[in-house]
Amino acid sequence: MIHLREIYRFEIIDGAGMSERFLNIANRRRLRLFNIHCQNGRMFAFVHAADFDTLADAADKAGVTLAVTDKYGLPYVLRHYGRRVGFVAGFGLFCFMLWYLSLFTWFVDFVNLPETLAVSASDAVYAAGLRPGMLSSRIDGPMLELELEEQLRDFDFIKISRMGSNAQVYFSPSTASKHTVADDVPCDLIAAEGGEIVEIIAPQGTPMVQPGDVVYPGDTLVSGLFAGQEDKIRTVHASGEVIAMVDETFSENVSFRQTVQEPTGRVVLVNRLTAFGWEIPLFYGLPKGNYRRTYEEIPLTLLDFEMPFVLRREEWHELCYTEKTFSTDECAAQAEALLDRRIQAADTRGIVSDTRTVNETENGVRVTRYVTFLRSIAKEREMLFG
Repeated sequence: MIHLREIYRFEIIDGAGMSERFLNIANRRRLRLFNIHCQNGRMFAFVHAADFDTLADAADKAGVTLAVTDKYGLPYVLRHYGRRVGFVAGFGLFCFMLWYLSLFTWFVDFVNLPETLAVSASDAVYAAGLRPGMLSSRIDGPMLELELEEQLRDFDFIKISRMGSNAQVYFSPSTASKHTVADDVPCDLIAAEGGEIVEIIAPQGTPMVQPGDVVYPGDTLVSGLFAGQEDKIRTVHASGEVIAMVDETFSENVSFRQTVQEPTGRVVLVNRLTAFGWEIPLFYGLPKGNYRRTYEEIPLTLLDFEMPFVLRREEWHELCYTEKTFSTDECAAQAEALLDRRIQAADTRGIVSDTRTVNETENGVRVTRYVTFLRSIAKEREMLFG
């Protein structure tokens, strides 16, 4: 075992029988001696290197002689190997590799991801560019979140966070599904969000609101209490749809100074052959650097007979990062494009109105859009009695 502190193993050379007095003096001075033992009529002990000089003074007063026989500990090992150029160079290279490897993302964890959506969600994350081995500085979290939210409609929002070489993708499953109560269980339809009622369709249950009414989250829209024959009240599983006008605000900030990817014009062709589920690379080494990849798959045929072989032809377009300054109009157009994607991804039956404001700040442009949607706001809530 290598100790973190340097330790001396020393022999107590006693020519006048003063070893016991030496040990008593060391004890009074609270010097830390340990593993005191006798071996072949000779007495040995261990002490930390920092205490040896003080211990030598106690030995002079007791009239004994101390002789260091062995040295242990990490400082001694480093000092011993520090004289070797190869060791110093290797240690420096090791530290450099640790620093270099820390610049990459090596682990991607999926948090709160249902098993039924695990395959499609993980494939979308990897296809978007977040995969083990990616340079951390090239992972644009906000842009990836928008892209994944557009592709994965089963989630309300997706959040990406990075810590060191670990990236975590948090999934929030969509709550858009309104069918949460079994069909044979009595329930009401309540408002999932506030808005102005436009239309009510209630095949079962008693409508509690009318078109033009303003409702708030949690208000009962269709009651499961239904008046039956002979004025008897019975419970039913309320069903139907309630359409309302819902107001929502979207905002985006775009900076004047941005780091953008631009093609350099260099294109690398890569071919792969897929046969019986196996992929056979028809190239020697993939290009290094930052590339955008496009591909086409060509089934191979023989005499109009399709063989179980597919040729995949990929074009790798080299990209470079450059700093660019955009004008106010260009920043506003970028913000509008981002907002369009978010609005198109919203769960809606249509757009009633869409107004916007554009504000120029010190560092960029902020675009805010106030949108009124037509949306189904009813969701089921089980009726509890007693």
